[in-house]
Amino acid sequence: MEQELARAIINKLGSTGTPPEFGIEAFTVGLDRYLKVIEEEYLDGILKFNLSSFKLITGNYGGGKTHFLYSVRNLAFRHNYCVAYVSLNPTECPFDKLELVYKAVALNLTAPQPTDVIMPLGEKGIDAVIRRWAGEWRKKEERTERLESYLLDLPMTDSSSFFNAVRGAFQSLLAEDLESFQEAVQWLKGEEADRETRAKFRISERIDRSSAFRMLRSLAQWVHAIGYRGLILLFDEAERGMSIASARDKRRALDNLRQLVDECGNSRLPGAMFFYAVPDDNLLLEGSGPVYEALKQRLRSVFSEANPVGVRINLEELGMEPVAFLEELGVKLRLLFEQAYGVRLNGAERVLKVLAQTAVERFVLDVSYRRLFVVAAVELLHRLRVEPNLNLSTRDAEKILRVTTQKLEKREKEAVESEEF
Repeated sequence: MEQELARAIINKLGSTGTPPEFGIEAFTVGLDRYLKVIEEEYLDGILKFNLSSFKLITGNYGGGKTHFLYSVRNLAFRHNYCVAYVSLNPTECPFDKLELVYKAVALNLTAPQPTDVIMPLGEKGIDAVIRRWAGEWRKKEERTERLESYLLDLPMTDSSSFFNAVRGAFQSLLAEDLESFQEAVQWLKGEEADRETRAKFRISERIDRSSAFRMLRSLAQWVHAIGYRGLILLFDEAERGMSIASARDKRRALDNLRQLVDECGNSRLPGAMFFYAVPDDNLLLEGSGPVYEALKQRLRSVFSEANPVGVRINLEELGMEPVAFLEELGVKLRLLFEQAYGVRLNGAERVLKVLAQTAVERFVLDVSYRRLFVVAAVELLHRLRVEPNLNLSTRDAEKILRVTTQKLEKREKEAVESEEF
């Protein structure tokens, strides 16, 4: 790994404890037992036969859900899947408003990328995927009439409006008509299009609550039709609570989720896989009524190496003792830090062991001990770079962890307040 990339990762981890979108493998611990099964059974297994699947990811706040989703994304890229990672939140993207979810998917759709570098600007979004699609076909075939014939042979998606828009965007690029391309993309991203644009591309639908699910299906069908293995959608309830504001919104969101689970397994979602990450599955499933019971029945099975068809993946159960997990994570953080700053920290292993033991035994409030450890560990590594003979007692470690907890909670509170106002 290049020094600049290693330093960018350390900076991100040390400031928030949340993983960056790049270089995730350098500090991944304990996920192999799940990732191997997902790769063998799904990405390189049933999805190749035009099937689809759904998994529910659970784990405490700060317990590695986003890290896991990024790891799945990187695996999917290597197997030639398009991926969209979507962070759900109450203001911009609540799951009860599926039209906003579709919009976020279209904005974050990404064709396969290298996973060991920072992703270049302009590689995300359905417009970037269409540009790559058109560019690759132009390399294969220069004759316009052959390209037109290829477009005519594409299988129709559930939404004819979606199909007409992506085909129109492709044709606009061939004709080097960037204005028309942007008009088609505007509608594909869930924005309003004027009457003239809709008439030009034969778009008869609006992307709203009634059509959003059909658009998601059409997106999966189109991605598969243009040569990718399929589509992986990663939905992340990244906050402590859920993206759903009221009881009525929650019922609607759960009904959307039930419909999504039910759609998996049929031919309308070829090569598609959905991951939905929540901090606490009780937030999702507690309640009474038909929609709760229906969803509980669908989500009750546990995913494991012995039961790969199970739905629930619990990131609190990695098959490692917490202290051993943090010690292994500490080794990886030290190696990454040494690469970032071109140093050798001979006393790091001893200091990080004390920190790991203290974090597991005495972590406070409800900040995950994993995130707490990461932020505190990066701080200690910086101190070791300046003070190579630094000693760390349990009391010192506890003080560092307590201060780190306060910093993380303050930062989270400020982030919530900024979203609300």
